[in-house]
This record gives sequence, C-alpha cells and structure tokens, in this order.
Amino acid sequence: MGRSPHRLLLAGVLLSCGLGCQRSPLSDGLPAEFDCSSCHGSPDNAAPPRALDGATSTSDIGVGAHQSHMTGGSISAPVACTECHPLPTSMNGDDHPDPLSGPTVMLFGPLAQTGGASPVWNRASETCTNTYCHGATLTLPGTFTPAAPLWTKVDGSQTKCDSCHGILPADLGGSHPLHDAYTCDTCHTRVVSADLIIIHQDLHVDGEVDVSMEAGSWDPATMTCADTASGCHGSNPW
Repeated sequence: MGRSPHRLLLAGVLLSCGLGCQRSPLSDGLPAEFDCSSCHGSPDNAAPPRALDGATSTSDIGVGAHQSHMTGGSISAPVACTECHPLPTSMNGDDHPDPLSGPTVMLFGPLAQTGGASPVWNRASETCTNTYCHGATLTLPGTFTPAAPLWTKVDGSQTKCDSCHGILPADLGGSHPLHDAYTCDTCHTRVVSADLIIIHQDLHVDGEVDVSMEAGSWDPATMTCADTASGCHGSNPW
C-alpha cells in the first residue's frame, strides 16, 4: 500500500521543526502544488539544499555534493539522480523513501558501474568507493590509487585530474608513459585543453574514453592510431 501524501508532508514538518518556517495545520489540506521540492531541494531542482531537516551547508550529509552532481561542473555533465539512488515514480508510492524510517537506500546506476565497477557507499565515513565516476576502473601503474571522495567536501579539491587519475604520463596506464613529450590535448583534443581544462564536460566521465586528434585517427577496436601528425609513430598498438 502506498504512503499517504499527508504522511510525507507530516514528515517534512517534523523534520523541519524549529527552523522558523510558517506552516498551515495539516487539517487545512495539502499545498496547492506538492512536488519533490516541497520537502527537499529548491524551486531550481529537487536536490538539496535544502535537506529534509532544513540543512543547507554542504558539510551536512543531507546536502553534501548533491548540487555538484545534479548540475554538473568543471569536469563532467550533470549526473542523473538514479546513478546514486532510486528515483521514485510518485510521492505516495511504495518506491518513495519514508523520511521517518531513515536515509534513502543507495543503489548505483549504470554509469557508476561502467567497466564492471562495484560502487560502495559508506555512510559512516561519508565516502563512496569503487565507482567508475571516480576512477575505480582505470588501470594505473605504480602506486597511484584514486582517492575515495568525501561526500561533504565540496571545495573543488576532489575534482582535479589527480583525484581520479594521474597527471604525469608515468601515473597513467597503457602507453601513456611513452608519450611524456606530449600534452593531454594531443590525443584528447575534444575533451581537454593544453592547460588541463575540460572543455567538453559531456565527453568526460561519460562511460567512454574519447580519443581525438587534430590530425590522425583512432581505432578503438584495435587500439591503434594512424595518420598522426609529424613526429608521432605509425599504427603501433596502444
């Protein structure tokens, strides 16, 4: 049996108690417009802030990096809600989390599991590990290991190149170490600039490795490039 909208609204009232909000008694009925952002988020989108308890700081676990994922940013396109947890089909259905029973269940989507990744959310440490999105499937040499991102740390320090993979060719897999004379944009022209700025966020952290050159071509099936600019090799396999 589905959950009553009145119960969900009551949960919002109880969780927001003491925040100074002026609310009509439940006997007055539901709001004229009752949607996801009635209890969390804002008119812009339903992702916190605000959280169910009224929190607005990214240091609060109910807020965290929701907006960084929801709206995208300097390194990727927006991330769908369903990549981290189920998206309810209705507010009074059985698939909507009950706010009075605890936090939502984390259930990772196809992008987070790209390449066979097995994401894990640890609420106690406020971290997710083994996600494709944060470098879990990259084959990296040496001792470089992608850091487990802290959900409540939203200061830009976890969106740098070496947050998920290295910057130096020696830190990267495949034949990267043999290309230390070139900048990243030589082989990833559509994605990154020479000064390591992601110029097309929709081509980064999208489940694919985009290889593109101003001169030359890349065959992902054979993992070879051909007709490259002067100074590059021929069709040696990656």
